[in-house]
Amino acid sequence: MRSFAGHFRNPVLFLGLTVAFLIGLAGPASASTDASASIIKGKPASISDWPWQVAIASSTRRSPGASPWYRTFCGGSVVAPNVVLTASHCALEMLKGRVGDYSVIAGRTNLNHVGTGQEVLISQIYFPLTSAGAIRYRTNQGWDVSLLRLAAPIAQEPIRLLGPDERDVLEPGRRLIETGWGTTITGRDFYPKALRVGKTNIQPGSICRSQVGAAYFASSLQICLGDSKGKQANCYGDSGGPAVVATTAGYRQVGVTSFGSADDCAGLIPNVDVLVGGSPVGNWIRTGVKALAGIDPAGSGGTAPPVHGLCRIPAVRGLTLGQTRHRMRANGCSRFKVVRRGRGNRISRLPALPGWLWDRARPIRLVVGGS
Repeated sequence: MRSFAGHFRNPVLFLGLTVAFLIGLAGPASASTDASASIIKGKPASISDWPWQVAIASSTRRSPGASPWYRTFCGGSVVAPNVVLTASHCALEMLKGRVGDYSVIAGRTNLNHVGTGQEVLISQIYFPLTSAGAIRYRTNQGWDVSLLRLAAPIAQEPIRLLGPDERDVLEPGRRLIETGWGTTITGRDFYPKALRVGKTNIQPGSICRSQVGAAYFASSLQICLGDSKGKQANCYGDSGGPAVVATTAGYRQVGVTSFGSADDCAGLIPNVDVLVGGSPVGNWIRTGVKALAGIDPAGSGGTAPPVHGLCRIPAVRGLTLGQTRHRMRANGCSRFKVVRRGRGNRISRLPALPGWLWDRARPIRLVVGGS
């Protein structure tokens, strides 16, 4: 996979910032996948509906004369008036600079509408550490989070993290909402100036493990995401942004966008978020926010209705069309679109990986024949 740095909106952002650390739990692994985040086939959004969403940018001191849109390279979420949650791989890009080189843009739908919202400097960065004092993310992809302390508080409403008593919300198939300013065209760098919103689903962790390997995916630290309709996806440009879910007690942040399992950001390729609610990572975030802001960012008491309307795509490649339909229906999938290519009467291609939770109202495209 390509390196993350090549997908910054502004590729010259190899600077940094004064750093402080919060000790995290120990537990090594190995990692180094590319980052993804943003909304493919999403819709225009207003910051008033998603007030916790922020952009992370090089400051005007570092990039004088450049527009806020051009300076933005990652996303994040407000978890306290003076604290922003983002991805570790975003924060690591700041380590070679100085205080004042980076900022957070809040309360702004269009990044270049400088008369709205706030732009506040970042004063400190906090990373989860191993017991030996190393940044956890360097050896374990599942710890791809960091906290940014702001030089001044911002007025935007913070998002609550999914609380320990709300983990039932993490049912496979649950619909999540993602926002960001990243690229909107699969396989291309095309970044909008105005905020976008899209939806995705929690997919079985086995799908992501099969794509990136157990060294890069652990269900205790991460969640596997993919759209049940096969349309929307995250992509380059807004890593560190939030994935939220609607509950009876309000929105809850479930994930921080971390990386994708392929470069082209197609809607049927799974992405991986760091799990920030009711997890070891979530516990580290809560401890850090309490220390920095004196508040607990986790919610409590929220519930969500049972997941419905989905079926699970089985492994049917190589089966006949009749065998495939039988197995599909046994998994709750009953709508199909058959495409014949070349010779042969066996399934050669499916729209999604085996195990994918699919919207039952959307026909499944089965390719018969060919290779």
